[in-house]
Amino acid sequence: MEIITNFAEALQANPALLVAISLWEALFTLLALWFAARNDHKGWFLLCGLVQLFGLVEIFYLATKTNFFKDFKLNG
Repeated sequence: MEIITNFAEALQANPALLVAISLWEALFTLLALWFAARNDHKGWFLLCGLVQLFGLVEIFYLATKTNFFKDFKLNG
């Protein structure tokens, strides 16, 4: 419980952290929902839409079931 308490205190002390986490979650949720809908992955669509764990489920889906990260080039 101490970890949760510390995390809550950090969010209260720094509202920008809350905004950053919310944007991170929204970005990966929308990407995963988009790819799941396009690829007719109904189960993944429901899972990504209902489970909100800081984008972890969405990142796992994008990494394993799509070409999103395979086509993502960081070095141009």
